[in-house]
Amino acid sequence: MDLKKLTTGEWVTAVSGVLLLIFSFFHWYSVDIGPFSVSRNGWQSPDAFWSVVAILIGIVLAAHVIVNKLAGVDMPERMGSVGWGVVHLAGGVIAFVFILIKWLSNTDFVSFGLYASLVCALGLAVGGYLMARERGELPQALGGAGGATPPSSPPPTA
Repeated sequence: MDLKKLTTGEWVTAVSGVLLLIFSFFHWYSVDIGPFSVSRNGWQSPDAFWSVVAILIGIVLAAHVIVNKLAGVDMPERMGSVGWGVVHLAGGVIAFVFILIKWLSNTDFVSFGLYASLVCALGLAVGGYLMARERGELPQALGGAGGATPPSSPPPTA
């Protein structure tokens, strides 16, 4: 297992996905009333759908990097017509938006775990962006090396 094989984007994605999984078990919501306390983690209500899907996306993205680069499993360079960097970017953005939705719909009694998970999901999006940029899969408007098609030459004159 050679960690030098990982690019910056792959590092950010792998670490963010693993940390998101770890922080999913921390308290996302908690309330203390005298001797009683109630807490919920990322796998529990309220609105568990949003956080569970985001956590699973993080696990899949981190696993893809770890299996592909560190375990030496050969995988196709592209997923159909879309490169893996773009897939990671889209997955990271979706995970971030889902956790953001969970937070915005339930802002009472928020604890450290939700904030840490939100940062980790943002890390997934940043890692995906870096991976897509490193692989040259982004359009020029998003910081890529160039457009998808070269400019056309002018028509011949008579």
